[in-house]
Amino acid sequence: MPVYSIRGINVEFPFEAYPCQITYMDRVIQSLQNKCHALLESPTGTGKTLCLLCATIAWRNSLGSFSTRGSAEQGGGFPTIVYASRTHSQLRQVIKELKRCIYRPKMLVLGSREQLCVNEEVNSLRGKALINACQYLCQKRGNRQCNHFNRVPDYLKNNPDIGDEPVDIEDLVNIGKDSGPCPYYITREVHKDADILFAPYNYLISNAYSKYLKVDWSNSVLIFDEAHNLESLCSDSASFDLPSVLLSACISEAQECVELASARRVSLNDESTNPENFSILKGLLRKLQELISEVPIPKKDEGFTKPGPYIYEMLESLNITHETAPKLIGTVEEAAVLLDEEKQRTVTNAGSKLGIIADMFKLIFRENGSNYADVYRVHVQELEQNSTDVIKGNVSRTLSWWCFNPGITMQAIAKKGVGSIILTSGTLSSMDSLAQELKLEFPVRLKNPHVISSNQLWAGVVSTGPSGRDLNSCYSNRDVPEYKQELGNVIVEFSRVVPDGLLVFFPSYFLMDRCITFWKDGNSMTIWERICELKKPVIEPKDSSLFPAAMQDFSEKLQDRSISGAVFFAVCRGKVSEGLDFADSAGRAVVITGLPYARVTDPKVKLKREFLDEQSQLAHVKFPRSTLLSGSMWYGQEAAQAVNQAIGRVIRHRHDYGAIIFCDERFVRPSQRSKISVWIQPYVKCYSRFGEVISDLDRFFRTERSNIPARIVTEQENNIGNSYVKDVGVVRNELSRLEAFPPGPSESGGNNVKWKGVTILQRKGKMPRIVKGEARSSRKNRLVELSDEKTQVEKRCEVVDLDCEKETFTSSNRMGLIKKRKVPESQGSASLSKEEGGDNKQASASAFLGQVKEKLNGEEYNKFVGYVQGLKKKELKLANVMPSIVQLLCGTERDHLLMGFKDFVPVKYRLAYEQCIKMRKREA
Repeated sequence: MPVYSIRGINVEFPFEAYPCQITYMDRVIQSLQNKCHALLESPTGTGKTLCLLCATIAWRNSLGSFSTRGSAEQGGGFPTIVYASRTHSQLRQVIKELKRCIYRPKMLVLGSREQLCVNEEVNSLRGKALINACQYLCQKRGNRQCNHFNRVPDYLKNNPDIGDEPVDIEDLVNIGKDSGPCPYYITREVHKDADILFAPYNYLISNAYSKYLKVDWSNSVLIFDEAHNLESLCSDSASFDLPSVLLSACISEAQECVELASARRVSLNDESTNPENFSILKGLLRKLQELISEVPIPKKDEGFTKPGPYIYEMLESLNITHETAPKLIGTVEEAAVLLDEEKQRTVTNAGSKLGIIADMFKLIFRENGSNYADVYRVHVQELEQNSTDVIKGNVSRTLSWWCFNPGITMQAIAKKGVGSIILTSGTLSSMDSLAQELKLEFPVRLKNPHVISSNQLWAGVVSTGPSGRDLNSCYSNRDVPEYKQELGNVIVEFSRVVPDGLLVFFPSYFLMDRCITFWKDGNSMTIWERICELKKPVIEPKDSSLFPAAMQDFSEKLQDRSISGAVFFAVCRGKVSEGLDFADSAGRAVVITGLPYARVTDPKVKLKREFLDEQSQLAHVKFPRSTLLSGSMWYGQEAAQAVNQAIGRVIRHRHDYGAIIFCDERFVRPSQRSKISVWIQPYVKCYSRFGEVISDLDRFFRTERSNIPARIVTEQENNIGNSYVKDVGVVRNELSRLEAFPPGPSESGGNNVKWKGVTILQRKGKMPRIVKGEARSSRKNRLVELSDEKTQVEKRCEVVDLDCEKETFTSSNRMGLIKKRKVPESQGSASLSKEEGGDNKQASASAFLGQVKEKLNGEEYNKFVGYVQGLKKKELKLANVMPSIVQLLCGTERDHLLMGFKDFVPVKYRLAYEQCIKMRKREA
């Protein structure tokens, strides 16, 4: 197994790492060593999860022994790592990656009772009903007890090594089955001593869950994987919605509690519960219902909106204040327990609703909660009345208290003394906006390239359909019959050309349903029938409970060899677009039919935009307005984020290939293309004629199918467990990046590293110097030390073969990237003059890069570097990336950059470059 020394930390990696993987691990370790936060974007298929685990655990291992039983000394006082992802299915994949690592820290995966309960008497319950039923059975009163809970102490005594090897939720459940110990309470005990915990997001961002974590937060490491939607999840966790139907159910439950408490007093002489308290609760809830129903709503579609502090005014009129709220919350929780006990006695599965009311009051009256009220909005929305409301004459409304500052949640986490918070995903753009939303500083940032070659991806914007009609799914056009007809014919042609699995994403369920219904209509052969002749269709269901069946249906239809595959019609922001793997034949192409803007009249969207505009107006005194997130910027970025998530379903590993097709003319605009994931942008080609699209796509798939075998074992898969060392050539490529590794301490203890007869001399501030002729190292796990001094582009990197009569020298190309070649001894004088010429050219290129870095922000500069590297490696064509480079170099006080870059453009492209500048300036 290879070992990489990164910033003085020896990282054992299961495979030969790609350059982008080493860069990623470097940034992780930089964040951990400096105790700062990081935003790390790396496309799906680049081994992000494995890199994150190896780098983080290697860093933790460098501090001291793990807490496993086999350790020489039990770990203690060291930082705990908490690895969070959105769902347990995603965590299952993470733990699979952990099993591939050589490291074995003590670990545990956390889950709720719903995932872990094995007591068949209660595990069919959900939510608060299951919690209360579990607690009731574990209190050891009466004849009904949980035998699984009672077996936990003995099991932990006899099995202290649980967690020393990676275990998943399913493994824990299997331990508890057949009258074994309770998996849930095993995790409650073992997690206190774990080195690394795996948990869903809500264990970190929800107070209801985080209070159960017995973790020393001081200097701990929090990792949020798949963090592209983290800001919205943080806002939702700090908000609530109270619909009339729920409030009515709570009033009924309060009345039921009055009756139960009164009956117990009479029959059992039980005075532990006071029916008068429940009667008061019922009266308060009824008054709250009346208060909501009396709120004036002039326009039904706009609702009623007030600033956040208004919630305290509403509740104060009911005598619910910070002083009285604790007693009220206690009464509500007592009522919920009473109801659940009764339902246990009568074997009723329905859970109580009163627990939701308790959570609502806890949120409003949390410690220092009123200090944050200004970032909230109170909203009352009138809903369509159901039949019961109509009969009773009730008004159906929802009271909402929406948080528009997700930073409240993240700042509360950071204040616990956390060492590093690492946010990572395949799509984190725009990082500046995300950092502003979360109100944290993220000094370490990375936007990684992909590991694939340029010929493995086809990306294009399709502006028109087969008949020449424009493709544009804007609000005014999306329901026009001619547009739906044209889009349907486009899907038919793509179904004909794209092999195997085709994914088609719509902006909304509404639009998808309208289009499919339209395609099914017609007297002659319909569009839908033509699609079905080519590929078997599957439609993403709105009901999440039906989704597993839809996925199974898609898988089975892909296996049907009587037809050329299957097509999955799905929705941006839906389940298909989030975190699912459509590798290889499951997803050969993804079609984006439009921009998934949120409904502009949606009250929550409207208020969020207004809130951001207000914040930017207040803050622009301190910061340039262009750097602040406005409402319209957020609105556009939300749509772009949804698009990037959807197109991430294809290209899932190093040897995968596929096509990304944007079927909306708005993607032609540079401003819109700039929001596409950075690694895709250079490959996007805009087409004006549909025939060219089909021709190029057909050629792409024919070429790729002939080049790539049906089943290929990747280099990383093939080298599991093998002992080898990183190739020096890869070291040079990585270290010659325009942004080399920042400084870090070295543990090597010497100044050189030996490898296959080559000694790599470490020189401060320079590239490693390679000296040939040393004996090969006999170490199984050989080490290559990466330069940890940030290398300036203008510093020349000489590689001299001291044992050969021929001299190796480096000549600089125009953009400062290094190429190495051998020079015969007879050409020594000539080589010197060429070397001097190379120095002059490199000095010019270095000076220009310094100007670029001065004028561009960090994100823009990284894009520019990526384009330059792609051009030098011949992975990109100048004609394709020229518009993107021009867009980067345009702007206030940047004209000299446009002219300066022209000096490095080959003569045959200069006219095109000048025309590109003119077009960009006209657009601006």
